[in-house]
Amino acid sequence: MNPFAASQRARDDDPSGPSDDSSQAVWSIVFWAAAWFFFILLSYSIIRPVRETMGAIGGTRQLQGLMLVTFAVMVLVVPIYATLVNRLPRRWLVRVVFHFFCVSLLAFSLALDSGNESVQVWAARTFFVWVNVFGLFSTSVFWSVLADLFSSEQGKRLFGRIAAGGTVGAISGSLLTSQIAIKVSTSTLLLIPIATLQLGLWCAWRLEKRVAKQATESTSDATVESGEEALPTGGLWEGITHVLSSPYLALICMFLFFGQAAGTQLYFQQAEIVAQSVVDDQAKTQVFAYIDFATQILTLTAQLLLSGFILRRLGVSIALLLLPLVYLVSFVALSFHSSLAVVAAAMVAARATGYGITVPAREVLFTVVSREAKYKSKSFIDTVVLRGGDAISGQVFGFLRSTVGLAFTTLNLWTLPIIALWGFLAIRLGRQQCRLADSIADDFDRDAGN
Repeated sequence: MNPFAASQRARDDDPSGPSDDSSQAVWSIVFWAAAWFFFILLSYSIIRPVRETMGAIGGTRQLQGLMLVTFAVMVLVVPIYATLVNRLPRRWLVRVVFHFFCVSLLAFSLALDSGNESVQVWAARTFFVWVNVFGLFSTSVFWSVLADLFSSEQGKRLFGRIAAGGTVGAISGSLLTSQIAIKVSTSTLLLIPIATLQLGLWCAWRLEKRVAKQATESTSDATVESGEEALPTGGLWEGITHVLSSPYLALICMFLFFGQAAGTQLYFQQAEIVAQSVVDDQAKTQVFAYIDFATQILTLTAQLLLSGFILRRLGVSIALLLLPLVYLVSFVALSFHSSLAVVAAAMVAARATGYGITVPAREVLFTVVSREAKYKSKSFIDTVVLRGGDAISGQVFGFLRSTVGLAFTTLNLWTLPIIALWGFLAIRLGRQQCRLADSIADDFDRDAGN
């Protein structure tokens, strides 16, 4: 544990409570963390509608190939990232990752503005894959840093507020993109995230400085800086062995795989319906930005008002069950009326439920497993489960749609029994989490009694 987190844990354990100065220091750190996350999701919300536009251009068949390539790239990139985490100090890891993203955005902007059609086509395809890598690793780096800086007690208290800062950034980015997408070229639009990511890096630097100062003030060891310590990481094979040895982790992976499959099916429908309904590429980007904006508004509402209430009062099972229910209603609605308005509403409802309720519930699932198991299984979950789920379901739905010729109306109806199975898994997983949590509490009480 780093000195800042250790000192704050000591203050939390002190019956007299933290001092005013300590509280001010913590909230200063929370501010810079929330500001950094604000700029990360602001940047992603500008980039994402461009990715959706490029994915919609080629139709279902191109999306199949792009999802398969994304999976392959993730398998290659995750071990490289794990190596960087193990070898680089925290502050240099942040700089290397985000400077790489900025240089990539500049290259994409130049390629899309080159005037060479072949270069533009390949840049668009590469960009689709790159955005998935950016979305995963930009947030992964951020939360890894925060897990390194804050104690568990602080995280429970403060991570929700920090996450809300990111959601505000996502709302701002979606709103900005929706207003300027039809006024500027795509190549120009991609230059904006370069500036916002650099602002985020400045906030990360201020965060590190504030933590270092607080750590120095809170310890008698004058040589301590920010207490950088490595998080446990593992390769893909280590993640597989951890999942295979734990029925509980395997159940989590099954739940997430079903979620990715349902999301891919809805994503394919969105791409086809938008391509049929909107002709101009910049107008497509604007439509996707409006969808993102509505999603983030509902996500923020769910984070602030619903997720905590549902998890505390109704339980983890109900929180996990909500997303399968949303997809069930969405696929039924799309079976009878496949319009732009219906698919947009379904996408907003599914993503807002996923980000606002399912993701917090998913993090609760990991509170009853060891720290080592959580981090070492992450490489497997990020690649085989999440991106592999996209790739496999993309191939299946693409084959049924393009080769067999099944309409999405038929596919949606056939999917309903699978959604019911997914809901059953959600209930079972929530109950198992409760049993494990009770077992841990009993062990703690037993040890305390001894």
